[in-house]
Amino acid sequence: MTHTIQAVLASLEAYAEEHSVPIIRKSERKALIEAARKASPARILEVGTAIGYSSLLLLHEFPEAHIDTIEVDEQRYRIAEEAVEKAGVSHRWHGHLGDAARVIPTLEGPYDFVFLDGPKGQYLRELKMLEPLLTAHAVIAADNVLFRGLVMAEGQVPHRYRTLVMRLRDYIRYVNSAYDTIIDEEGDGLAVSVKR
Repeated sequence: MTHTIQAVLASLEAYAEEHSVPIIRKSERKALIEAARKASPARILEVGTAIGYSSLLLLHEFPEAHIDTIEVDEQRYRIAEEAVEKAGVSHRWHGHLGDAARVIPTLEGPYDFVFLDGPKGQYLRELKMLEPLLTAHAVIAADNVLFRGLVMAEGQVPHRYRTLVMRLRDYIRYVNSAYDTIIDEEGDGLAVSVKR
């Protein structure tokens, strides 16, 4: 028996809350859907599946779309697999267990919409790897690019976050120069970049 996607999303929200699993914040969900809508996506790539919440959100909103999604954590990946099965959309969900740097070269694309939501310090490297797989007017959304407000803050960044903040600043510089980019500052920052 399949459950509705909404019911599975609700169960994933409860699981995420109980087990401290990061999923896209409520305040950023609308911005993610609006960003994806710009692409009218047929093929979506998500880096950072976690428990499958964003995948299901996108598949619900775009009932004709297919998604390739990458997750390195096996336990979370298995939860996502089970969730898409329960929701009855496993035929449109193509999960890849492994590190994005190893998985991306095996993908064929092309992708209309990309959602970067894995390790924040790898966004720029991943984007450069997947650029050949993008359609002419692809949209890229990257979550948490403002990282607790530290990325745009002036002054000293706590030592333990310096490398991450530097890499996110590099990502923002790159997408501002190579794409038309808007950063939605709601939540922790969602950068939406459209291929020129």
